[in-house]
Amino acid sequence: MTKHAFIQNPLFADGESLRWHEPFPGERIALRIDGWDTGGRYGVAEGIIEPMVGPPLHIHHDADEIIYVVEGTVDFAVAGRRLRFGKGGIVLIPRGAPHAFRNFGAEPARLLGLFAPAGLERMFPAMEGRPLEDFPQVAAEFSVEIVGPPLEPAA
Repeated sequence: MTKHAFIQNPLFADGESLRWHEPFPGERIALRIDGWDTGGRYGVAEGIIEPMVGPPLHIHHDADEIIYVVEGTVDFAVAGRRLRFGKGGIVLIPRGAPHAFRNFGAEPARLLGLFAPAGLERMFPAMEGRPLEDFPQVAAEFSVEIVGPPLEPAA
């Protein structure tokens, strides 16, 4: 069993001093809590997802993910199930589960994502400024496997 350092000091961060990354067209991501601040236990990212945007179907091999819908409406596909959630919706995605999400709404959606253990949140800054063709290789560096295309509209 891996031991992580205990959190020694509280972390305070206002919403005004965030550094936003643009890893993909139509997505802005800010690291709210970097895994370095939690001894590697978890990381938290905030995302603003424009209409008709979302990642391809993928698997996190080393991290569980929780996504909370702060604003907007987002379709989720996880392990063969598909659901639509609005404000207040929450999805737990266990590691190893194929999943994707997409904003099919007319307005941007805002999401909070928690990754445990930490590390996956660093993929977004690593992808910034790189062409989309690099995504499978960058994702693999963070134990993420691309296994399909982005979600299509529900029938």
